[in-house]
Amino acid sequence: MSTNLIMSSACEASVAGMAKDVAIPSKAEPQTARWLLVGAQVLALLAYAAGIAFLVKTTAGTLVLFSLLAPVLVAISALTLIGVAIYKFRKRHGVSVFELYGPGQIIFRQGELGDCAYFIQSGEVEMIHQENGAESVIAKFSEGDYFGENALIRSGPRSATVRAATQTRVGVIRKRSFLTMIIVMPARKDDIIDSKRISK
Repeated sequence: MSTNLIMSSACEASVAGMAKDVAIPSKAEPQTARWLLVGAQVLALLAYAAGIAFLVKTTAGTLVLFSLLAPVLVAISALTLIGVAIYKFRKRHGVSVFELYGPGQIIFRQGELGDCAYFIQSGEVEMIHQENGAESVIAKFSEGDYFGENALIRSGPRSATVRAATQTRVGVIRKRSFLTMIIVMPARKDDIIDSKRISK
C-alpha cells in the first residue's frame, strides 16, 4: 500500500512540476455543474409542490398541473442529474491532465516509480536506455503513440528514460483511471491482454 502512495505522489509531483505548462481547466466548469444540480433539485421540488397542491385542493387546474407538468419536471431533473454524473465520472476517470514539454526535457527517468502512462497529442519523444553511463535511443514515438503503459499494469521502476525530441504535448493516464475503465468496460481488458500477447 505504501508503494502505491509513493508511486502516486511521484506521478503527481511530475504533473505539479509542469503546472506552468499545463492547460488549466476554467473555473466555470465546476460552477456550471453545481448550478445544474441546483436546478435539478428546484425542478424536483416544483414537481413535489404540484403534487401537494393536487392533494390539498383537487380541482381541474391542479389535476392538469400535476398530471402534465410534474412528470416533465421530474424527467428534466432526472436527465440533468444523469448528465452531471456522467460528466463528473468522465472527468475524474479520463485523461484530465495535459503536459507540455520543450525539446530535451525529460518526461520520466529510468528507474523512477510511476503509476501513469502517456499518450502523445502532438510532438515527438525519444525512449532512451541508459547502461554503464552510456545512452542509446531505443525507440521514437510521435503523435497518436503512447508510452509508459507498463506502469498501469505492474508495479516497478521505469525501464527507460523518455525525453521530448520536439515541443510535445502529452496526456496523462493515471493507474486508478485505467483500473476503473477495466471494471466498467470488461471487453477492453481482453483487448489489452491480446495486445500484450502480440507485443511479446
